[in-house]
Amino acid sequence: MPRSRRLAGLLMLASGITHTSEPFVFGWSPVMPGVLAFGAAFFVIGLFLLREGRTVLWWGALLPGVAVALALGLVARQGSIRPLTVWHVAVDLTVVPICAYHLLRARRDPAV
Repeated sequence: MPRSRRLAGLLMLASGITHTSEPFVFGWSPVMPGVLAFGAAFFVIGLFLLREGRTVLWWGALLPGVAVALALGLVARQGSIRPLTVWHVAVDLTVVPICAYHLLRARRDPAV
């Protein structure tokens, strides 16, 4: 398994854990159901990125991209940003291009 894919998987696992810890750190708010859903999805994506398969690369390229857009929209609306949000956006902006790279590579070389 390529190191970059392993890195993406580990980052998604960590992001899933930190997303699901947010209600305990910051308390409950109206956005927490979405945060918890993304956290669970990211954890599962992380697990599957650590295995072989191409389908998860699509999920790893798309769902974190959606999360970045939602996070930046929330930051713009609130006018402030939490350090944990910076971490999540950084992870997402790392994982998306890694997954896209592996998707393009797999498209060119079906043996990948």
